[in-house]
Amino acid sequence: MSGEITIDVFGIRNQAVGCNCNGKSCSSKTMDEMYREFHTFLTKNMYTNQFKIQFIDILMDDMEDYGYVIDAMNQGYSLPLTAINGEIKFYGGISNRMTANLLRKLSRRR
Repeated sequence: MSGEITIDVFGIRNQAVGCNCNGKSCSSKTMDEMYREFHTFLTKNMYTNQFKIQFIDILMDDMEDYGYVIDAMNQGYSLPLTAINGEIKFYGGISNRMTANLLRKLSRRR
């Protein structure tokens, strides 16, 4: 594969991802916990030397280069947002399998 695929997960590190439990209260993982599980999944199941993976906290990190993320949030996209090569692909959660499937497709094209 030529070139590296960049995966940026945008969220708020210590904030729980909302969940819908039919009106009942429920506990949910923080965005950082979800990201760590995602990173572990990719490390175990993919050739991670092909990818640059990072978590960007929208409150703590510099967002100057990520105007498209601010635009997406203003349009109602929920955190966490997953961008691949600077394009938002998933929002409102982190799907290990869906992201891995997309990465496999992108890897084959390179």
